Amino acid sequence: MEQTTLTTKGMHCGGCASRIEQALGHLDGVRQVKADHTSQQVELAFDEATLDEATIRSRIEALGFEVV
Repeated sequence: MEQTTLTTKGMHCGGCASRIEQALGHLDGVRQVKADHTSQQVELAFDEATLDEATIRSRIEALGFEVV
C-alpha cells in the first residue's frame, strides 16, 4: 500500500474537494482519499500494483486542477 500527499492548485471550495474525492475514489486500487481545499492537498492510500501516481495526477488534471 502506497501513501502519498499531492499539492494542487485550483480547489476553491468543499465542492472542488468532493469532485476530486469522487473521481479518485472510482479508480481501481484507491483505498482512501481525502482532499482539502484549504490546504490544497490530496492525501491518498492506493495499491501500487494496480495504480500509479501518474494516473492519479492525470485524473486530477482532467478535472481542471493543477498538481504541483
